[in-house]
Amino acid sequence: MPNPTIKLTSPEKRRKGQLKRAWKESHGTALLGFALSILVVGLVLIWFSPPKLEGPDLEVYVDGSVPAPELPENALLIRVATDQAVSTGPIRIAIYDSLESFGNPDKAIIKDALQPVDGFVVWEIDLDFLPDEFSIAAFHDLDNNGVLNRALLNAPVEPYGFSNNARNLFGPPTYDQTLVTRPTEPRVIEIRVY
Repeated sequence: MPNPTIKLTSPEKRRKGQLKRAWKESHGTALLGFALSILVVGLVLIWFSPPKLEGPDLEVYVDGSVPAPELPENALLIRVATDQAVSTGPIRIAIYDSLESFGNPDKAIIKDALQPVDGFVVWEIDLDFLPDEFSIAAFHDLDNNGVLNRALLNAPVEPYGFSNNARNLFGPPTYDQTLVTRPTEPRVIEIRVY
């Protein structure tokens, strides 16, 4: 009479089986997917939420109006604000005059860097020097290495901004989104880098 074979499972195999059952019973895959989706949404919100910048105290007239600043004659002032006021790195700008040059600092018509004071820098550019239409890109070079540092998926890790304060959810804004028409009289263009 043949002996029935008894299959013995090792404690390790039994433990793995118990873990698989517990994972399925507790909907582990669904919970893990839910947690990952919350993480992704949180990261997207953090990434695209601009920091709150405190503006300087402005002089206010008795009637509540704010006096207009006196602007230099025939000049465009480009004012860039950063929330990284304690950083020792400069703020760099590049002004582009065409779609072909946009995004390539070596082809910019103007490229400069200034050290921020109290979180601001200001460039004064003669209006006659500017083309009819142009685009401005700026970034705060926190480590002063001359390039905009990037991380995962080529996302910038240093504060950056463009004329018209243009932003896109994924990738940089287009040239058309940042395009500015040369003003006919003195004007201030403000850009926030974050």
